[in-house]
Amino acid sequence: MTVSELGAPGRKYRGAGPEQRQQQRRARLVDAAIEEFGTRGYRNTTIDAVCARAGVGKRYFYESFDGSEGLLLAAYTVATDRLRGYIVDGAVMSPGTVSAAVHGSLTGFFRGIAEDPRIARIAFFEILGISPAVDADYRRVTGSFVDTFLELATPMVDIDSVPRPLLRTIATGLVGAVLTIAQQWVLEDYRQPLDSVVDSAHTVLTSVLEGLGR
Repeated sequence: MTVSELGAPGRKYRGAGPEQRQQQRRARLVDAAIEEFGTRGYRNTTIDAVCARAGVGKRYFYESFDGSEGLLLAAYTVATDRLRGYIVDGAVMSPGTVSAAVHGSLTGFFRGIAEDPRIARIAFFEILGISPAVDADYRRVTGSFVDTFLELATPMVDIDSVPRPLLRTIATGLVGAVLTIAQQWVLEDYRQPLDSVVDSAHTVLTSVLEGLGR
């Protein structure tokens, strides 16, 4: 047991109340899970290993998570939130044309993957085939990336004439194409230069978006 875990319920320790200490322990567990799952793999990692890396007693693991799947989903949320942030920031920092915004988003996305391979491993591989519940969350998050894509694309492209269901299907295909390119890049150990990967995905997205805007 760590020093921060001592103390009676409800008592503040070094200025932190019980709820805050629980949040801190949870954050350490998620950080440790990103390291373990992103390097060793989810199936090769035990709860004991995560707790040891986090410096959290095992009995405190269960105050935040029902089991390892819950921890995986928490790590997956952090990973995909970071990827989404790279995409949005890239678009915001590259205003002007559709081409520039798409290029900025893709550069942020692929650069983020290259700079932290742990995130890519969790988001693209470790999350797959675990259980129906995890699969459902994977589909939900993928759908949220489609939402983000549409939010970014709608102000830049005249797509009012495209029926909404058709537009979402097209957006789903484009998001899937980028994810497939990213997965292949990771599997090939980032052999293809960053600029080349970005240009490939950029060609796919802009070809469709510019076609919709006509």
